[in-house]
Amino acid sequence: MALGFWMNNKDCYGCKTCSIACKSEKQLGKGVQLRHVVEIKQNEPLAVSFLSMACNHCESPACMANCPVGAYTKLDNGVVQQDHELCIGCKTCIEACPYNAPFYDEETSKVFKCDMCIDRQEQGLLPACVAACPGMNIAAGEMEELQSTHQADIVSDENSGTKPNFVITVDPLLVEEPDDTAEEVLDTPIEINQDVIDAAGA
Repeated sequence: MALGFWMNNKDCYGCKTCSIACKSEKQLGKGVQLRHVVEIKQNEPLAVSFLSMACNHCESPACMANCPVGAYTKLDNGVVQQDHELCIGCKTCIEACPYNAPFYDEETSKVFKCDMCIDRQEQGLLPACVAACPGMNIAAGEMEELQSTHQADIVSDENSGTKPNFVITVDPLLVEEPDDTAEEVLDTPIEINQDVIDAAGA
C-alpha cells in the first residue's frame, strides 16, 4: 500500500488556499510552509500554470535515509512521518530531499514536514489541503486509485532517485514536465548545521 497525492496542474489557479489551510491546521510558525504552490511561466507557447506540492512520501525517502538521529519513519501505509522530539534541527533532511519538502523553523530550531494529516485521516477526514482546495485540484489516496480516478499524465519520477508518490494531471500547454520545474524551484542550497550533529553525537 502506498498513499500519495494527486495534483491538478491543468486547472489549479494558484490561490494558495491549500498552503494556508495546511499552515492553519498544523499551527506552523511564521514563514514555515509545508505545501508550496509553484508558479510555472512559459514563453513558447505562452502559458502560466501552477503546481501545489508538499512531501511526496517517497518509496525511498532521502530524508529518512540521511537523518543522523533517525527522526523519520515510513509507516505501513507509505506515509513518511517525522518525530519532532528526536529532531535536532541539523537540516540534513532538507538538503537530502530533491523537493526541499522538510522546512526549518527558525523559532523552534526544528524541522517540520507534511505527514499527509495522518491524524485527520485516522478520524475519517481529508488532509487539510485537500479539504480546503476550492477547485478540488488536490486529492490524497492510494496510488493505484489516484491513477484510475484522475488523468494520470505523470506518475512518480524515476529520475529523482526517491520514487515520489504523486500523480499529476498536466497543463497541456506546458512543454516541460511541471514536477521537474517545481523541483528546480524548490531545491535550493541548504547549509547543514554540523555543530548540532556533532553535539548530538550522531
